[in-house]
Amino acid sequence: MQLKYKLSVVAFVAISSLQAEDSVSVSFMTYNENDDRVDIVAPAVSINKDFGTDYTLTAGIVSDTVTGASPNFVDISSGASAYSRGNTTKANIKEENTQFKENRKAINIGLTTRFDNRDELQTGLSYSTESDFYSREVNGNYMHYLDKNHNRSLSFGLSAQKNQILVYCKNNSECDTNTGASEQFNSSNYKASIGFSQVLDKSSLIQSSLSFVSESGYLTNPYLNIVRNYHTTPQIANENRPDSRVGYGVYTKYLKAFDKFSTNISYKYYKDDWELDSHTIDTNGYYEMGDLTFGTGVRYYRQTKAKFYSGDVDYFTDERYASSDERLSDFDAMTYKVMLDYKLTKSINLNFKADYYTQSTEMSATSLMSGFKYKF
Repeated sequence: MQLKYKLSVVAFVAISSLQAEDSVSVSFMTYNENDDRVDIVAPAVSINKDFGTDYTLTAGIVSDTVTGASPNFVDISSGASAYSRGNTTKANIKEENTQFKENRKAINIGLTTRFDNRDELQTGLSYSTESDFYSREVNGNYMHYLDKNHNRSLSFGLSAQKNQILVYCKNNSECDTNTGASEQFNSSNYKASIGFSQVLDKSSLIQSSLSFVSESGYLTNPYLNIVRNYHTTPQIANENRPDSRVGYGVYTKYLKAFDKFSTNISYKYYKDDWELDSHTIDTNGYYEMGDLTFGTGVRYYRQTKAKFYSGDVDYFTDERYASSDERLSDFDAMTYKVMLDYKLTKSINLNFKADYYTQSTEMSATSLMSGFKYKF
């Protein structure tokens, strides 16, 4: 169900990024928003296997259960559902949480191939499914070393994603979950990137990249409502977003290692033709204490609102594009992170990660992840 925040990917990415040798990782993540808005439970498993020195295979699966309620405009005059149509009165318009529950499964598989000059080609496939949303993606990245010491490299990445969205409809333009009918819509997402990496000295590295993204097709969330014509006869209606989106991002990251301490700091700027701009600053530090590694970090995020967004109940009239989705609003956010990794034996590592997220829209969330990695 697209109404939810799709954050279970965090668990999958987190365990995948820790792998650099033959290993199996198992993790369990929980995510909870304030006001009982969204709860996620997400177990995940991934495997990393080298075949000689030229091939590495990675694969993973995550299965999450998402429950909760997301803010939505509803008509409370006659007990109608959040997706009802028709006239109402000012007193009957209300924003309240819409209940939902969804199960999702996602798998991915990737292969890294190293050539005689040690250039690397990474290719991957991923697939996710839930009751009303299906996604398939193919991606590839080629890294080319620019010097014989492998201190400098260029990388080129491409990905293509195809999605199918099941919308419950009563005709081609209006959708209502009460009718029992459904219609299938499609969307596409294409990304391209070019990156540069430079080893500065024996303990520091800098990375930079430029990315481009293009989305097209059905980009509207069929479960979210807006209010139109508030000063005359107000109506509950579905939001409507443009059927295309083009954006670009600039990213840079600096890594520095000391004796037992390492740190990295990164910055990303994103802009698209929905007039959404964002800035992200992410800092992380890790300290080794024998078999225990402790990490902590802070992430700051700031974005401007999309040009067709308003959270006001009396804003929209006959605009073609309109949304009251909080995720398209103007806000800033902070994430505070801690991480522990303990080497229990030569083959087994235990890990724990906790994040606390707070947003200027009065939304906050806590995520916890625990697991282990077995090296074989």
